[in-house]
Amino acid sequence: MSPAQVFKVYIWLVDTISSGRLTKEDIDRRWSHSSINIYGEPFFPTRKFHRYKEEILTLFGINIRCNRKSGYYYIDSDNDVHSWGDMRRYIVSAFSFKAALDEAEGLEESILFEPIPAGTQYLTTLMRAIRSRKQLLVTYHSFDRDTDSDMFFSPYCLRVFKQRWYVVGEASTHPGETRVYALDRIVDLHMLDNDFAIPQGFSPKRFFADYYGVFRNAEPVLLRLEVLPRAAQFLRTLPLHPSQRELGEVEAAKYRREEDTVLFEYYVAPTFDFIQQLRTFGAELRVLAPLSLAKQMQEEALKVLSRYNDTPDNLK
Repeated sequence: MSPAQVFKVYIWLVDTISSGRLTKEDIDRRWSHSSINIYGEPFFPTRKFHRYKEEILTLFGINIRCNRKSGYYYIDSDNDVHSWGDMRRYIVSAFSFKAALDEAEGLEESILFEPIPAGTQYLTTLMRAIRSRKQLLVTYHSFDRDTDSDMFFSPYCLRVFKQRWYVVGEASTHPGETRVYALDRIVDLHMLDNDFAIPQGFSPKRFFADYYGVFRNAEPVLLRLEVLPRAAQFLRTLPLHPSQRELGEVEAAKYRREEDTVLFEYYVAPTFDFIQQLRTFGAELRVLAPLSLAKQMQEEALKVLSRYNDTPDNLK
């Protein structure tokens, strides 16, 4: 079996066992019907099964364990999937998606994907540089200046936001500052032998804790939104920020401007990308606080309206 095929079996095992408690017989039954089973094996060979379990643990830190009493196999997460680190959840999610694609042979025209921005070819080098604390020589194309520039760069961490990858660190062009750079604007990069040290106390999670995306051009504030019921359902299932809190009826009544609306509060910075996200709700959302942001949203809504004032009434 080729290395690529073995990797597919790893993915299949993680995805299958993470779907629920399964005995070895359950796993054998699913394996016998899987398109990944290229040799048509009637069951998953026991010795290969245990070998692959160990290899998955070594490569990905994902521990497949067995409850001796019940015979059920499960992925050990110390508690549950919500207690895992973001990295492990991301890996298992990617495994599940890849396994679904492998089983969906022949459905290429029935599954539509959002284009993935460029820059992912630099991920391996960036991860090596972060792990070994080595500087990079980066050629970067800035949208602001529309030119390429070279800089020495010390990478601290990576961030994914809306399918776009970013690297956080210090550039020689802005010494002493921790900045965010998009991978799809990197023209070229090379790892150097120069060592660097991450600032004492730097934490990627704390760095972004009070922010929605990657921009940090504002200070966090107490932000209050009033939304229509349909938009509220969306926010309940996909919160804008970890600090999101839905106000109870008694508390909401103090601030509500319209009937049958839902109020949410956040402690978050009203950055450019956060405001852009608020705009996607259109008239289903209103900013109540802070007042400065409410006025900004109002002014920008009037500007948008003014662009359509000369639109003919009979425009088709």
